Amino acid sequence: MNIELVDGAFRKYVSGFDMDETNIYLKFEHTFQVVKIIEQIAMKMSLSKEEMTLAKVIAYLHDIGRFEQVVKTNTFKDNVIDHADNGIDLLFNRHLIDEFHISPKYYEIIRKAIKNHNKLEIEEDLNPQEELFVKLIRDADKIDIYRVRHKYEREKDEFNDVPTENNLNDFFGHRSINIKNNKTRSDSILCVLSFVYDMNFSESIEVLNESQYLQVFMDGIKVPGDKMALYDDIRKEINNYMNKKSRKCYHVRKKV
Repeated sequence: MNIELVDGAFRKYVSGFDMDETNIYLKFEHTFQVVKIIEQIAMKMSLSKEEMTLAKVIAYLHDIGRFEQVVKTNTFKDNVIDHADNGIDLLFNRHLIDEFHISPKYYEIIRKAIKNHNKLEIEEDLNPQEELFVKLIRDADKIDIYRVRHKYEREKDEFNDVPTENNLNDFFGHRSINIKNNKTRSDSILCVLSFVYDMNFSESIEVLNESQYLQVFMDGIKVPGDKMALYDDIRKEINNYMNKKSRKCYHVRKKV
C-alpha cells in the first residue's frame, strides 16, 4: 500500500464537494486529524509498518460516506443515511475503492472497520486482525470528536439541564451512552463524555491525555451554578476512570 496514493485519491474524491460548506470542511479536516491520531496510537503500540499503513488507510476511508450524507440530508444524523453503511456502499458496491490502489487482501478488514466505527457496540465474531483495526479506528475517531465538538459546537454546549436518569446511570456505570436516548443538550454532552468508556487501548488513553482535547472540551462547557456540583462529579468520574485505565495495557494483538 502506498499511503501517498491513498492521500491523493481521497483529496481527489472530496474535491468534488464544496469546501466552503462548514460540515464538508469539518469532515475533511477531521479525516486528516484521525489519520494523525491513529498513527500516534499505532506507534505507541509498536505496530508493524504494514499494520500502521493499513490503520492510516482505514482512517482516510472511515468517514468517506459522510460527504454524500451531508449533501443529501444536511445533517450528520445517521437515522436517515448511516454514513458508515453509505461509505461501504460507495467503496465496494460503487467501486470507489479501485481509485485507492489497495490490495484486495485488505478489503474485508477495511469493510469491517468502517462498518463498526460508528456503532454503539462492535459486532461479534470478528477475527483478531479485524478486531484490532476496528478498535483502532473507533478510538482515533472518538479522540478527535472531542476536538471537533469544542471547535464547532462550544457556543451551544450548555449543561443547563439534568441529564435523563438512564443516561446518568449509564455514565456512572461506565457504559457508553446510546445517542438515541439523548433528550437534551446536557444528555448530548454526557454522551460525548462517555466515549472514554469505549476506549479500547491504554495507548489511546495516553494519546487522548496528551492531546488535551477532552480537557479543553470539558473546560469549554458552560455550566450554571445550580448544575456545577453535578458537573464536577462527572468530571471527577472521568478523571478517575482515565487515571486507572492509563496504568493498564489491555489490548491483545495479532499481526496482519
